[in-house]
Amino acid sequence: MNDSDTPDNGVPPDSETSGASGKDAREQGGDGAEANRGGPASRGRPRRRRTLATFAGAVGATLISLVFIASFMGALHAPGPRALPIGVVGSRTQASALSDSLERERPGGYTVRSYPTVQAARNAILEREVNAALVPATPRHVLAVATANGSAATNATVADATAVARADGMQLAVQNVRPLPPNDPQGLSQVFFVIALLAPSLVFANLLVTRFGKVMHPFGQLLAIAAYAVLVAAVATALADPAIGALTGAPWGLFGIGTLLAFAATATAAAAARWAGGLGYLLVFLLFIPVGVASSGTTLGPHMIAPWYADLGKALPAGSALPAIQNTVYFDGNAITTPLLILSAWALAGAVALALVAVFHPPTPGSRRQHPGRPAAGSGPAADART
Repeated sequence: MNDSDTPDNGVPPDSETSGASGKDAREQGGDGAEANRGGPASRGRPRRRRTLATFAGAVGATLISLVFIASFMGALHAPGPRALPIGVVGSRTQASALSDSLERERPGGYTVRSYPTVQAARNAILEREVNAALVPATPRHVLAVATANGSAATNATVADATAVARADGMQLAVQNVRPLPPNDPQGLSQVFFVIALLAPSLVFANLLVTRFGKVMHPFGQLLAIAAYAVLVAAVATALADPAIGALTGAPWGLFGIGTLLAFAATATAAAAARWAGGLGYLLVFLLFIPVGVASSGTTLGPHMIAPWYADLGKALPAGSALPAIQNTVYFDGNAITTPLLILSAWALAGAVALALVAVFHPPTPGSRRQHPGRPAAGSGPAADART
């Protein structure tokens, strides 16, 4: 080809033709890809899916809030004594007479036990057998109470006993044998101590199974849970006792109960997440937080809410940890065997369920179980071709 045949721009004529053809092909290819995508109707589907997902999330959050509202308001909206145990110094006949008088004042509010001496009745209060004890005398009765049992239960007992004494033409003097400390007059610290351990333990369980610990062996996860429980309980005890001074006098007992509570909650939630995925974890969360905390009675105590709900609360971690802490800090560790056994049962059940993951290998939350004979995602001829 002669130089004269070459255009001024230095590009051969056939190159211009081939470039135009390539441009046309790309344009046609773009139109074909647009056609394959299905046009605007297809692009609208992801938007609808996002809208439906947002709506479903709003409905789910609303249902969870309903559980919180029903649990707390249902349990705590009309507090009052329900079969609250009190004592009387005297014979069984005097106990029966006091029971009848209290029944007229507040039906179903109290159960009455008799004690032979004032000291025996006082010991019964400190050993958590009864919440209060009446000592009949002239010209006025004496009602021994312990506000460390809970100020709400104490105030209700004082009001009803005063009404009974007035009906008998007697006055009533109140003696507080175990008061709450001045820096925690409502007994809120024990409730917040339990919640401060329970809530982050459930969060840690979820993160352990679905995020940073998902590739760990189940026994490794149990060791991580044990280490976490010791650490979080030590920090909570250090803040509650020496740092803030809210729960003082029994730091080692507080630390032991906190460790057991944190381990039981974390192990149970982690096991639920491994065996039943997000739904299992959500059920444990709702059972332990809104249901468990509300059914414990919080600062009111279990004898100030519906009996059937209080019985449920005593079988859950929060409803076991609260009396264990209360009795350890304020009542010299009396009557803590049953709450500790219940917490231990939860811890053992969670640990065993998590250990069984090593035997049966349920799928990790967020992953899909691999079917035999089906190639894993990212493998096979297509993946090889892409490679």
